[in-house]
Amino acid sequence: MRLWHGPSGPSDRVHLAESNGTSVLILGHCSLAREDQRTVARQVAAGDLTAMTSVGGSCVVIAASEDMIVVTGDLAGQRVVFHARTPEGQPVAGSHANRLASLVDGTLSREWLATRLLVPGAADVWWPGSPWSEVAALRPGWALQVTGHRVQPRQLTMLPAPENDVRKAGDLVGHALSRAVTGRVDEARHPTVDLSGGWDSSTVAALAARAQDASVSAISLTVPGVDDVGTARKVAEHAGGLEHLLWLVPREVVPYSDLESVPFLDEPAAHVANSSRSAWWLRGIADTGSDLHLSGDGGDAVLSALPSYLGDLARVGTLREFGKHVNGWASLRHEAPHWLVRAGVALRQTGYGDALRVEADHLEGGNTRRRGFATLVTWLGHSRVAEWMTPEARHLVAARLRRHAAEHDSPVVPGPFGIGDSASWMALNVFGRKQRLYSELAAANGVNHHAPYLDDDVVRACWSAPAWVRTTPEQAKPLIQRAAVGLVPAELANRRTKGDYSALAYQGIRRNADVLHELFTGSRLGALGLVDEVAVRWSVDQGTAGLPVGLGALDALVSTEVWLRGWEKRSAALRGEDVDRARASST
Repeated sequence: MRLWHGPSGPSDRVHLAESNGTSVLILGHCSLAREDQRTVARQVAAGDLTAMTSVGGSCVVIAASEDMIVVTGDLAGQRVVFHARTPEGQPVAGSHANRLASLVDGTLSREWLATRLLVPGAADVWWPGSPWSEVAALRPGWALQVTGHRVQPRQLTMLPAPENDVRKAGDLVGHALSRAVTGRVDEARHPTVDLSGGWDSSTVAALAARAQDASVSAISLTVPGVDDVGTARKVAEHAGGLEHLLWLVPREVVPYSDLESVPFLDEPAAHVANSSRSAWWLRGIADTGSDLHLSGDGGDAVLSALPSYLGDLARVGTLREFGKHVNGWASLRHEAPHWLVRAGVALRQTGYGDALRVEADHLEGGNTRRRGFATLVTWLGHSRVAEWMTPEARHLVAARLRRHAAEHDSPVVPGPFGIGDSASWMALNVFGRKQRLYSELAAANGVNHHAPYLDDDVVRACWSAPAWVRTTPEQAKPLIQRAAVGLVPAELANRRTKGDYSALAYQGIRRNADVLHELFTGSRLGALGLVDEVAVRWSVDQGTAGLPVGLGALDALVSTEVWLRGWEKRSAALRGEDVDRARASST
């Protein structure tokens, strides 16, 4: 068995614990004390592999004995374990899919790329794959067990059924998040934090200030027309111990700029479309001398739930709660309640396999969908990327969905979850897999970037309460409101809006229209038969004229095209290295 772990950030630590001929290697941020790590090694040596799930934090755990190797990642999906076999049949596993692809002569997977673009919410369908047909990914909460010549993925983590207790869950979240932040800040000399003025970053910033003796630099962006800074200032004043820095986003830093200078990452990442701002932001953090940067990234993914949970409430026994949630969301979203009632009841009556087949029919039929909040009450969700994909790509993905439906009656999740918790779990894994790429980008810019909300202990705490408790129309993120009592100013509880940065996106489209046209003229996605370039260019023209465009979908498409071009250059460089090695060997 060959194991390859690449540079996933200056944040990572390596811990080794040994007992009775078994070694346990922990790569990443571990929340266990040294003695507790040795306890895990003893339990694994005694045959209890589930002890590997108690390590906590955000890391990869590898257990090795004389006759077996077991590898597992995290729950959020930020620490992905990829695996493959070399042409000689040797099993290999690693942290970066592109590295394994170079070891096993990998070929690009059109099906994976198209599925990831068209049905991003169906994480359990595309998650076990990668951009290469020969390289697979281990599901979050699973382990890769290697015994002799046998390589077998197996489910390792099973979470208990959620309990309807917001107080208990909120207290668990508070304890887990405090531990996640404090454990990192204690090791830092000059920590920095995001401070957007929202619940997620504000709570992390307040915890960091409380854990650090010296002042912690809290950074807020100032953008004309966005009111985040006022709230952020109140948070900094309330927390104390925060040096509040206000950074004005330069006029030239807009989305879709400097795409040619984007570093090659392991997989396509939607944030690449906004690479100029990411690079400016990360270079600024590095220039402060930060040796640890904490963000509120992942807070939405763990503290909130998708509207799919209305399907769980649309049943006898919870109809009163169903009505309360329907009316609340209808009022907030300015929609007629009957649309949400119909969507919740329909979802309750639709199995997961049937939802996959319906989505497959939709893709092949090319039907348009009604937009609105009610359309989010679904198993899968959908992407506006479909407007630009070819019939060939749609058929490819439809066939994949039908195969998955034939193999799975329910989503692959680590617990007895309802519809809302299952859909939200898949959304969390989507975010986690994206976040690892952002951390990779941050590391390339010298920033030790961490997202404490994605730690295993925080994830477990959040899923200890059902989706309809984590998300309500009356109270934004009730778990963190319970956890953050006294940490943040009380007026934050009354804020129900987030800064809208879409104006910057449209500025970027107008300023870089020629670049986007060139990107989708003779594109790599077009050459693969996946994208209708004319349709993409037409949408770019719409955005240039100020007409609405699916910005998230456009970001995903642009980043995938940029990634394919990056892989093309990387492949050429690798071939050149092979030629040089061959020449040196013959000499």
